[in-house]
Amino acid sequence: MSMFDQVFNFWKEEMVKVHASTGFKRILDREMTPMHYAAMMEQIYHHTRENPQIQTFATAFFKYHQRSQIKPFYKHAISEIGHDQLALDDIKALGYETENIVEGYPLPITTALLAYAYYQIQFRNPIGYLGYLFHLEYMPTQYGAEYIAAFKEIGVPDTALSFIEDHHKIDQGHIKMMHGYIDGLIKTQEELEEMKYAVSVTAKLYSDLVTDAFAKADALLADNLSVKKKEYADKRQSRSMH
Repeated sequence: MSMFDQVFNFWKEEMVKVHASTGFKRILDREMTPMHYAAMMEQIYHHTRENPQIQTFATAFFKYHQRSQIKPFYKHAISEIGHDQLALDDIKALGYETENIVEGYPLPITTALLAYAYYQIQFRNPIGYLGYLFHLEYMPTQYGAEYIAAFKEIGVPDTALSFIEDHHKIDQGHIKMMHGYIDGLIKTQEELEEMKYAVSVTAKLYSDLVTDAFAKADALLADNLSVKKKEYADKRQSRSMH
């Protein structure tokens, strides 16, 4: 079995865990609202914004034959620039303001996902970064249509699906690049295991990102409901006094 097939089969097993996670299960079961989708896209914005720099950062640690992949890595990274704007555009299409998002802080889990990529590159093995990249590229291309259908069913309009649509369709080209990366960089069993480890960590952290984003939306909806209840109670009290 080729190195690529071993990685892909391992990733498919990890995706079973992803789809059983609280956040993704809510997507697949349609147990969410457009506000939940917007909360998820906010975290995707913060995450996607940093990815081009992370990919170029990885090349600083490539040695010997690994340097053959520097040029495709840079081309790939350049093609990712601006994808964060798609996430903001989708949030705007739902009617939400985005100015505070740009200067705001991501959730801790989103920061952890970004920090893991840097940690893997600088302090473990830069080749393992391929596992991080593999999950981010393959998840939307393999399952994007399923996610899009779920979001449409809960009321997200086509105009607010540009990020996922783009990654579901256009990232097919990046899939071909992943074959080249694995052929060019994964030469030993140790490197294969390092990549598989990164697949597993990234899949878990990304699942938690969606779960925590939905929890944030739950809290906002609960706060809004409490305000409405209080306003209703105040109105009733006011009427009784008259």
